[in-house]
Amino acid sequence: MAHIICGIDLGAFSVKLAFLEVGFRTTTLRGFMETAVPAGDAPLAERQAEAVREGFSQAREATPYLAVPGDQLSVRLLQLPFTDARKIDQVVGYELEGQIVNALEDVVFDHLVVGQTAEGSSVLAVAAKRDDIAALIAVNEAKGTHPRALYAAPVVYRTLLPRSAVTEDEEASPSPPRVRVILDIGHARTNVCVVREGETLYARTILRGGAQLTQAIAKAFDADLDRAEQAKRSDATLLPAGTPAQTPLAAKLDAVLRQALEPLVRELRQTLGSFRGATRTEADELLVTGGTGRLRGLLPFLEAELGLPARFLAIRPALAARSSSSDPDDAGAVDVPNATSDESESHALAAAIALAASRGSKEIDFRRGPFVYRASFSVLRQRAWHIAGLAAAILLAVSVDVGAKLSSLGDEKKQLDKQLKVATQELFGQPRDDAPEVAQLLKKGFREDLAPLPKATAYDLLDQLSRRAPPADHVKLDILELDIRPKKTFIKGTVDSGAAVDEMAAKFKDIECFEEITKGAITEVSGGGKQFTLNITSRCP
Repeated sequence: MAHIICGIDLGAFSVKLAFLEVGFRTTTLRGFMETAVPAGDAPLAERQAEAVREGFSQAREATPYLAVPGDQLSVRLLQLPFTDARKIDQVVGYELEGQIVNALEDVVFDHLVVGQTAEGSSVLAVAAKRDDIAALIAVNEAKGTHPRALYAAPVVYRTLLPRSAVTEDEEASPSPPRVRVILDIGHARTNVCVVREGETLYARTILRGGAQLTQAIAKAFDADLDRAEQAKRSDATLLPAGTPAQTPLAAKLDAVLRQALEPLVRELRQTLGSFRGATRTEADELLVTGGTGRLRGLLPFLEAELGLPARFLAIRPALAARSSSSDPDDAGAVDVPNATSDESESHALAAAIALAASRGSKEIDFRRGPFVYRASFSVLRQRAWHIAGLAAAILLAVSVDVGAKLSSLGDEKKQLDKQLKVATQELFGQPRDDAPEVAQLLKKGFREDLAPLPKATAYDLLDQLSRRAPPADHVKLDILELDIRPKKTFIKGTVDSGAAVDEMAAKFKDIECFEEITKGAITEVSGGGKQFTLNITSRCP
């Protein structure tokens, strides 16, 4: 199910919001919003949170993402002599501790691996004070905004310049990837982010921006700040070198702006020099964005001062490229070479935050450790209808599946009952369909009706009879008939006296299988012998 992501840029003059709808394979831009930070004596963070609440209230189903301002961060580029990810995780804290002012237990830090070679890894580590992170989360949650993540503002611009796909021609004749410097000039601060192939190589925040230009105009013309801001937006122009001013006002404004921009230009030169010294890499071009980036004549001025070709960074093409690509890392270029100053939008940071949230890749995020994000029940209440609909759909699908399986089991039961009746008809002479009863009958039949293993066979009984018969030198015995059957034995013969019959019957009683011996009538036969019969009841065979 698609969901809305909201990237929020906490500016000093206004709060900018970018909305993206993220689906299974597509990401769609839903629009931008800008809310002025209210004036007053309250701390800036509280007034920014109020502006966020006002703007975010119009998109209740969106998930908010914020970025920590760069002036609250310590950004360091670390060179480590190995590439193993686990080792990097273990040593980043120790390496960072020696390069920042605060103790490690007082900060929250995260890192990105921005380059790897056979010699080791380049790691961009960023730290923020725990108190600053706690205060930022608390002031926004007090206004009802629960940020899902807290990115590092000057680092997250890398999402606007994703890794470009390599063509077959580029593989045949590879060229060094371009190094681009994103310059986001805001009202109170300027973010600098150096990007190569979708990775941030260097980042810094300079505490100068459009506010200093407004103050310079107000001082030079003895005007209030509102009038000076209006003049900066409508009348101020930086004249190209060698171009004469048309009016004295234009000449004075040009001189005032150039003087006010000198500290910023000086800081930018130092930043580019520090980048060259740390990475031994030259920047190729300058991409300008931000509200102050709309100042007319700014691009030629920066080109002349910094010695880099400058153009405007168009945000909407970047989002369109990302929206049309199923793979975020395959998006094309995001800047337009012939862009005008009107295309230098002020929503670059908000868009970068939203893109970072939408693609789900590894980013610098300070919602970790004690500040890890925990879902709010208010979000569940906001999406109650969607959750209820999803639950109903799942229940319906389960019901259909169970019904189909029960129907299949019913058909199988009918077939088994039919087979049982056929089998019991052959076994018992009549059909039966009660499976438990049939099972009991089978157990009983095997236990009682079927012949058990006999204790003695007919041969064993014959052997025992012969052993217990009177010896020939004592009694003359002649067996006329011997019939050994299950449960009974019949003996007919002649002996020389009736007492011999009694003696023989007594000895046969010692045979274990014999239970009862019944003597028949004793009759005279020729030669003085006695004919007898014995009927023996036995337990075996």
